[in-house]
Amino acid sequence: MYLGRFLILGKTEEGNPFVTYRVSSRSFPNRISKEMDENTIAIVPKDLEEMFKNTYITYNCVKIVKDENNSENDVIVATNGSQTDIIADKIRLGLPLRDALSLTMIAMDYEKDDYNTPRISVAFSKNEAYMSYVSKDDIRVKKVDLEVGEAYYLSVYEGCKITSHQTIAVDVKTAEEISKNIMEHEYFENPVTCATVMLTNNGIEKSLI
Repeated sequence: MYLGRFLILGKTEEGNPFVTYRVSSRSFPNRISKEMDENTIAIVPKDLEEMFKNTYITYNCVKIVKDENNSENDVIVATNGSQTDIIADKIRLGLPLRDALSLTMIAMDYEKDDYNTPRISVAFSKNEAYMSYVSKDDIRVKKVDLEVGEAYYLSVYEGCKITSHQTIAVDVKTAEEISKNIMEHEYFENPVTCATVMLTNNGIEKSLI
């Protein structure tokens, strides 16, 4: 199955919620995930000159919105484009996750490239999780219940919908194991790079491949 860019949102068997963002490509295998600071992960080309060829090549795919008073309220935002920063900013200003996603996705719309690529986004804390997409023909923001040992996937191509029929089993524990599993998963073709961020009782765990 070729999904292009996609998000995996789930919960480990230990009950830790996580997101993985993976880039898949048949034509552009030269993307990498890079940790820009402790709260930001970006997708960048190996050849930095490519950044100037297409506005959609480089973007922050993960933003961590920390609650300095209570880490239980930390929020992870992950997307396939520049909407990451805007969603995170709205959450930082106090908007509920649903509202931050809704306002941003409506305002930014799908990507105006040759493929009318959908924007896909998730935002979650230990207490709630939302998934969202906007395509040329549709827009949706949905609260999802994360089940232990299971994960939803949402993609720009064959899987641009939010449904319990688009789930995979999660039988690994750490962020590193999750990243490795998603990069090597038999269902998902043409892996290029990925980043996983997980909320645990001991803090935030990350893994980049």
